Amino acid sequence: MASKRKALCVDQKVALIRAIEKGKKKGDVGKRFGFSPSTVATIWKNKDKILHAETEGSSCKKIRKPKFEDLDQAMLTWFHKQRCNNVPISGPVLKTKAENFAQQLGIIDFKASEGWLGKFKQRHNITYGKISGEALNVDLNVTNSWLINVWPKLNEKYTPDNIFNADETGIFYKMTPDKTLKFKGEKCVGGKLSKECITAFVAANMSGTEKRKIMVIGKPKNPRCFKNIKRLPVTYKANKSPWMTSILFEEEIRKWDAELKGRKVLLLVDNFPAHLNLSNLMNIEMIFFPVNTTSILQPMDQSVIKSLKGHYRKKILMEIIESDGNASINMLDAVNFLSKAWEEVTAETIRHSFRHAGLRSFANAEEEIEFENEDDTLKIDENLVTTISLTDEEILNAVTKGEEEQKEDEEEAQPDEVVIPSIQQALDAAKLLEKYLLFHEDDPKLSQNMGEIHRKIQKQYWQNKKVQTKMTDYLK
Repeated sequence: MASKRKALCVDQKVALIRAIEKGKKKGDVGKRFGFSPSTVATIWKNKDKILHAETEGSSCKKIRKPKFEDLDQAMLTWFHKQRCNNVPISGPVLKTKAENFAQQLGIIDFKASEGWLGKFKQRHNITYGKISGEALNVDLNVTNSWLINVWPKLNEKYTPDNIFNADETGIFYKMTPDKTLKFKGEKCVGGKLSKECITAFVAANMSGTEKRKIMVIGKPKNPRCFKNIKRLPVTYKANKSPWMTSILFEEEIRKWDAELKGRKVLLLVDNFPAHLNLSNLMNIEMIFFPVNTTSILQPMDQSVIKSLKGHYRKKILMEIIESDGNASINMLDAVNFLSKAWEEVTAETIRHSFRHAGLRSFANAEEEIEFENEDDTLKIDENLVTTISLTDEEILNAVTKGEEEQKEDEEEAQPDEVVIPSIQQALDAAKLLEKYLLFHEDDPKLSQNMGEIHRKIQKQYWQNKKVQTKMTDYLK
């Protein structure tokens, strides 16, 4: 009687492939999994398709949510912190720390078993890796070696339009300058400097012709000022601490990979702990800069982020001036200003930054960079943390925030209710702007654009009128 054919799920196939990739013999792996040599050979032959199926969610079972979510989040935060400091972490160390955190969180029925450890690693894509002996300080020999031996081979595979760099930056989004020009002898008095921060993830290509929509990471999950907004100019994500995480990074990169639809690009990123080395990307080749060289090699760190922040601060100042000092910047203002500031970062600034990092030829060195003579305003959040560096007490406090405390945070971040302009106010404003352009502007394109805006608002106005008329007739 023929033996019954064994049904295999993607998880089992992936585990077999990973074991062979680590150098295990196919015969030994097959025996361990109980597969015949022909089955092992077939799986290995189709490994690319199987690994792709894994990323599409075709595994036997979904990764379940942890039983103790606060503990899981605390452990992930602590793990990130240790890796930021290049501290080697083993399985027993993770289990010991988990039991310690569980005790402090008041969890009495928790045991850090091998099963718990395996699921924790699987949930957060944690694997073992050999520690390299590279120095922590920037090594110019390593930098130069990468530029001479590695970069030319990568560069020749892609055009400047298809070479991107991405990086995070922290922003105190409400903070205004603490210095000003003044009359001699005048006393300067200002308000309290706000330390409410967000993280912006920015990416642009080498030619400066394409900038990705900014991803903004904030603390409040549902800012009140976002209520009824149909479309934000940025991609907004929330996190208990407004920093980049491996989960958010993977979501963004895989979304981008899907959007490319067959266009192949090179993405240069640093060795920031949240930047996972993602497998099975179809259109993005992701390359990491050598450890501790990004201050020299990363274009976004050269001038692009400085330019972005410079434009952003200017917009805050303009808002304050135009409101006679009564402006109150909320999260909606911040993402709008940040999006507009990103639009104003020029292609020349981006190209200059790639050149300055040694990734682009200096053939067009006449291009000028913006904000060379910057003031201290641009440096107020220069070293703002965008990753995790907390004490154990701070980690536990962050994950055990109650709903009321979270609600208070959101309300503090958004002190004012947002007044949604009515259709009548929008129509009046459009008419006024159109009339203003007749007297003060000689740009036909600008007038044409304003006319289109006016007509669109006018159409919506009359559509609303018809609905209201029908309702009035019905009520009669």
